[in-house]
Amino acid sequence: MSGAPTDATGAAADLHDRAEELLDRARAAGATEAEVYGTGGTSLSAKMEKGDLGQVQADEGATLGLRVLIDGRLGFTSTNQLDAGALERAAVDAVAIARLSPPDDANALGTGAAIDAGRLLGPRVDPLLAKLDVAEVVERARSLSAETSAHDGRISVDKATVSSVASRTVLRTTTGIAVDDEDAALTMSVMALAKDGEDTGGFDYGGHVLRDLADADAAAARLSARVARAVVGNLAARPGESYEGPVAFAPEAFTTAFLGPLLGAVSALAVQRGRSALAEKCGEDVAPGITVLDDPTDRASAGARPFDREGTPTDRLSIVQDGVLRSFLHNGYTAAVAGSVSTGHAAGGPRGVPGLGAHAIQVETTAADSPADEAALLRALGRGLYVQRLSGSVDPASGDFSGAAKSARWIEGGEIRHSVQEVMVAGNAFDLLARGITITRERTRPTGNALLPWALVPGISVTGGS
Repeated sequence: MSGAPTDATGAAADLHDRAEELLDRARAAGATEAEVYGTGGTSLSAKMEKGDLGQVQADEGATLGLRVLIDGRLGFTSTNQLDAGALERAAVDAVAIARLSPPDDANALGTGAAIDAGRLLGPRVDPLLAKLDVAEVVERARSLSAETSAHDGRISVDKATVSSVASRTVLRTTTGIAVDDEDAALTMSVMALAKDGEDTGGFDYGGHVLRDLADADAAAARLSARVARAVVGNLAARPGESYEGPVAFAPEAFTTAFLGPLLGAVSALAVQRGRSALAEKCGEDVAPGITVLDDPTDRASAGARPFDREGTPTDRLSIVQDGVLRSFLHNGYTAAVAGSVSTGHAAGGPRGVPGLGAHAIQVETTAADSPADEAALLRALGRGLYVQRLSGSVDPASGDFSGAAKSARWIEGGEIRHSVQEVMVAGNAFDLLARGITITRERTRPTGNALLPWALVPGISVTGGS
């Protein structure tokens, strides 16, 4: 295994030249308009499995996706081969597909706008992070596993993974868009459980993404401590009570039950297809006391990006402002259908046509009396269930959710008393948000690209085991 640094060299280094070439070939093949979106770079990954070094992987490569239009007819191909023959085949195939596709007046390429150079990630890439080698990535995976186990002798680490990625993104269109950017990030994750004699607690896991290597040790320490605390806390679980009333949700569970349906409902695609419960509610109060922002300008978020999949500049967008629904998310296609403009939310990579999605969500409270942190929220709950993860089904169209509470705790007197097993929770995200929920001022990033609070939600149906 080579110890080569993970800078964006090799196949990715001339990605912009190959993108220009593919664009020219698409024109020559008969495309009226064409867009080339490409990503390339290197990645290193090391995985510890049950204390032993498992898979170590080093990858380098690049992929170009070509979208062509002929009189509103769409064709798309992608290739991870950048030689002249592969580019020619991709261009010819995309044009052939377009000629066989039905026309759609909403099919159009972006015209773009100037990207503020200060927004580009490339000039701020941490040079130390971009040059990590295999040996250091392996050592960080070993350290993460060992540090998690060291918190308590009863902990067994199933997997600890550390990955380093250095990447380049290019976008070229016949409509005049020509943008490039670079990025580098370190991702770490750990999954573990605890055993005490015959008692085996449930699994828990966590992850973190960062762009500055100087933050890595502290982030690993926080991650290992959080997972260790959760899995040790899962021991000695007792059956839960059945009731209908307030339940506390950690950020991970809040994402599953509430944020997921909300973001699905503000997708203009869901609105246009009749699958959004919020389609007619723009300008109405849908979540009193809560603000939901998408902020891809926040470099601390894994979702930070200066432009979207179509080259539209990204910016902060208030989706919900002090409870009131202010905006739906649009890409170029949905904006054309609506007679509107893109909000910069085209999503996806080079292997498919642009999709639609948020980049870097932040949820915050506007209530002056909101609890400061997790501990204050549990004191406000007083007595009831605290759900840290939720495993089950969520209907993004209706907002109905139900599932098993994972790493759940019973709260008595505002404090954690014991772990809880065999508990199901259910509710409707849109109804509960509209009735009002309490969220903390403290927030964390459980998924790397979302900054989220803890939530106290009344009216949850809880079904305990026997």
